Amino acid sequence: MHSLTHIAVFLRVVDTGSFTAAARKLGMSKPTVSKHITTLEQHLGARLLNRTTRSLGLTEIGARFYSHCQNIMAEVATAEAEVLQSSGAPRGRLRISAPVCFGDRCVAPELPEFLDRYPDIDIDLSLSNQHVDLIKEGYDLAVRVTRDEPTGLVSTYLAPCTHLVCATPEYLERHGTPRTVADLASHNCLMYVFFGSGHSWQLDGPNGSETVKVSGRFQANNGDALRQALLAGLGIALMPRDPL
Repeated sequence: MHSLTHIAVFLRVVDTGSFTAAARKLGMSKPTVSKHITTLEQHLGARLLNRTTRSLGLTEIGARFYSHCQNIMAEVATAEAEVLQSSGAPRGRLRISAPVCFGDRCVAPELPEFLDRYPDIDIDLSLSNQHVDLIKEGYDLAVRVTRDEPTGLVSTYLAPCTHLVCATPEYLERHGTPRTVADLASHNCLMYVFFGSGHSWQLDGPNGSETVKVSGRFQANNGDALRQALLAGLGIALMPRDPL
């Protein structure tokens, strides 16, 4: 397979009318230029240039090849210019995946200012608590609330997400206030369930990190639903602070 370098050298030889002038323009030695042309002709199985000690000219097939090569290099220059232009100013469609509550409360409110700052970008925001496959599903980035750093992806830490054990005063008056982490096991706990998680709470307190298995009559995979149940006094919930 001949390379674009062979083609570029061939074009420069024809344009300058000599191997010596082409070598000077390209910053190469004359033997190197000659080797590029010889390699190109051997690959094509055709003579492109008629050369003597005093003159150099295109063969018939060389003239046709020269015309095609001009078009090829023009396309390459256009492609390079487009990439350089796009790298200077962000443009295009940006597909984002984010959890429902976090995306609604923290991501969506920031988008108007972002779109105003970058007028050549279009946003496609998908809110779902399911973890998407960025490559297979065509997403450019995903915002995730997780303890584990994703493998095989480039990740950036955005903000802490601190959780608090919450209950209404009415619930605590009826059922008592838990004094220890272990006490939570005997309460009606409202659980955020995602891929089977939610039945074990890992908490940091005076005694360090502790894990307790909890149970309750209500569970959901949506934070707003849990918040409504919590405010209605149905039980105790592990709820996040505002992360931003």
